[in-house]
This record gives sequence, structure tokens and C-alpha cells, in this order.
Amino acid sequence: MDGKVVVIGSLNYDIILKTDRMPLKGETHSAESADCCCGGKGGNQAVQCAKLGIPTYMSGHVGNDCNGDILIQGLKAYGVDTTYVKRASAASGMGIVHTLQDGSVFATITRGANHTIETKDVDEIAHLLDGQTVLVLQMEIPKQVLEYAIKTAAKARCTILFNMAPAMEFDETYMKMCHYLIMNEVEAQFYTGKELTSVPVAKSELIAFAREMGNTCIFTLGKQGAMACRDHEFHYKESFSVKAVETTGAGDSFVGGLAYGILNHMDLGSMLDFATCCSALTVQNTGAQGSMPDIRAVLEFCSRYSK
Repeated sequence: MDGKVVVIGSLNYDIILKTDRMPLKGETHSAESADCCCGGKGGNQAVQCAKLGIPTYMSGHVGNDCNGDILIQGLKAYGVDTTYVKRASAASGMGIVHTLQDGSVFATITRGANHTIETKDVDEIAHLLDGQTVLVLQMEIPKQVLEYAIKTAAKARCTILFNMAPAMEFDETYMKMCHYLIMNEVEAQFYTGKELTSVPVAKSELIAFAREMGNTCIFTLGKQGAMACRDHEFHYKESFSVKAVETTGAGDSFVGGLAYGILNHMDLGSMLDFATCCSALTVQNTGAQGSMPDIRAVLEFCSRYSK
């Protein structure tokens, strides 16, 4: 495998509450348990890339606090280069995640230090961007930084993989400059303006959206699987029948799998299959980064279960 991954994005300290249901309005409901772990879409995606054996650099901000210490240490433990993770005066970003018995997740995050990232942070990593680099972005950092990062990467002929989550208004000019746009069903409904009531409807909307964007677009549909479209090429991958303990980080694991596929020159169908294998392994354990598989586990799973 040639090349590397650069992630510019969020780092959050997550508190995960396991509960039988969400509390009603005005109700105090007791959770079954609480776990703390490192998270944030940027951090999660960087960790999954590193676990797959990709040289991975993380650019982001954490607070000058104990949570910031934990977040940096967590990245280093998985082999992520943290040279470009900076300290900010704001508190580290935080996530409160409710995970239900069926594995579904309800999450709320604080912006914290993630929203102190500036365009100069992009300038500091610009020398890493080239034709053998995949730049991975998400939407938990300031919009103007994302736009600047896309312009900078495009000039460097870098492959841009944009996970458009969480959904928010974004200039289509920059979306069209990216090579890959990835979103889940909720985000896809936001960007297409259509309800994805079934797999056939999702396929129709994906094809139309990819044609409009002029790049590779991917919808992840949870239990319904995932689909990708590029030009006139369409692929659909059913989800694997595994017991989902918790879906935190499943989408981030998927993104890491896509980055691996890009750097290993996989065709679109194989890339979708590989990324789905990554997610299937991640959902079988608690927490995002700790539950993400290494390359050996993914290859073994793919060889045994991939269709």
C-alpha cells in the first residue's frame, strides 16, 4: 500500500450511557451503566485508518485539560501521528451518547475546542497533501476551515473523502470538488431533500445526487446496508447479520475502510464491501475506537463472510 491519510476533524471525550430507553420529557431515568472513551468523528476515523495499517496524521484541537490529555494519548496508543493536534483555551469537545439495547444510538456533542480550529491549521499540514494522500473530513469543525481544506487539497491533487456528518448547509461548489461524499440515511435525506423510505428509493436518489455532484457518492443505510454510485456505476451491499451491541463509530469505521480501499486501488464494489466489513466488526463491541478492527480481523471477516 502506498500513501497516507490526513484527517482534519473533531476530537471528543465521550460518555456512553447504556439504557433500555430514552427518558421522557421532564423525567429522570436511570441508565444501566456508563462508560467513558475517546471519540469525535475525526479521531475515530483516524484511529480506524491507523488500525488498518495506514500511516495516519491527525489535525485537530483539544482543550488544555485532562480530557485533552486522554484524547491525545488515545490516538497515540493506536499509532496515529498527533504532531498536528493542538491545545486550545476552550474545553475539549465532549459527547453524551445514549445507546439502547438494539444497538441504536442517540448522541449530543459540545463543540468545545473543535471549533477553535482555523485555516492556519490547514496550512500547517499542507505539506503532507499530495497525489498519494487521502484527506478525510467531517462536519464537526468550522465550515470555513472545511472549505479552505478542500481548496488546499484540490490544489495538491489530493483525494478528498468528505463524510458529510452531522448534516448542515454547505456550499455545493466545495462538495463537487471532493472525490467522495459519504452520508448516512438521515444526512442523505437532508442533502437530497427526499425521504428514503426504501432501498429502491434510496438507489434512485443516490444516482440522481451522484449525477448532480459529479463524483462518487455513498449512502450508508444502517441495517439496510450501503450503496455507492459513480457515473453510471452503481453498487449495493447488504449489511452483515451480526449482533449489534452498539453502533457508535460504525460510520467512522466505514469511512476508514473506504480510505483503505482508495489507497489500495480497490474497485468501487470491493471498496464498499471492505468498508461494510469494518463496520460489521465495530458494532459488535462497546465504544468506538476500542471496538474498531485491525486489518487482520477485517481480512479474516471478509474471507469468511463477504458475499
